Amino acid sequence: MASNDEQKVQTTGHTWDGDLAEYNNPLPQWWVWVFYGTVVFAVIYWILYPAWPVGDTYTQGVLEYNKRAKLDNTLQKVETGQLYPERQEALSQIAQKNPVAILDDPELMNFVNSSGKVLFGDNCAPCHGSGGQGVKGHYPNLTDGAWLYGGKPSDIHETLVKGRNGYMPGHENKLSEQQIEALAMYEGSLAGEDWAEGNPEKVARGEELFQGDEAACYACHGRDAKGNQTLGAPNLTDAIWLYGGDKATVIETLAKGRGGEMPAWEDRLSGDQIKILAAYVHSLGGGQ
Repeated sequence: MASNDEQKVQTTGHTWDGDLAEYNNPLPQWWVWVFYGTVVFAVIYWILYPAWPVGDTYTQGVLEYNKRAKLDNTLQKVETGQLYPERQEALSQIAQKNPVAILDDPELMNFVNSSGKVLFGDNCAPCHGSGGQGVKGHYPNLTDGAWLYGGKPSDIHETLVKGRNGYMPGHENKLSEQQIEALAMYEGSLAGEDWAEGNPEKVARGEELFQGDEAACYACHGRDAKGNQTLGAPNLTDAIWLYGGDKATVIETLAKGRGGEMPAWEDRLSGDQIKILAAYVHSLGGGQ
């Protein structure tokens, strides 16, 4: 049998206050093996996955390296036409055609509708919505047939390539509040808005301002108020309002003015991608 001294728990030899000792109990075996396991796991992780910073980059890891190699190989096959040859054939045809010819080719439009949806979702949907319906007060609807700069395939293509900068000057510094209200009443009457009815005197005064040199609205929107796509001036007779057609909003537009920008995509997308987008946007239903 073990002596009483042997049965005593070993200590580290450190004591405090004369009788407070630190036991030297061994760690549980399960805890030791778990710790060793984490060390082995860490080493394997460092080898397989990106882990260590090295200058301005990092260790790639075996799995990440293989993944990138496979991706590069796939992209090379796509570019050389070894993968998805039908896609390469479609792109080859698109490169040789203008947007009108693309729209006239039903088989090519099948490719445009699938590829264009992806391009639209990545580049256009954040502003115009996934279906192209736009956001009132910010971005125009691409499905309603009311185009500020024209809805022909060539117009849409030019808009995508060069971008657009719209500007509506404010009139609060040159017209009185009464004059601005009269102008709003006239424009509301052109679009058939209910709030513009019942006050023919103000409507008549608004028409004088619209057609006269004091407000000179006709210079951009035309004598018939149907707009000017060369300038991006909207049609005021179709009851389609980008910023809203209620009286208060129309008055605010006239007083404060409006401005908007459509970015150019010629430096962001390839020529073929822009052709695909132009045909796709036209096919949403609002193209002319």
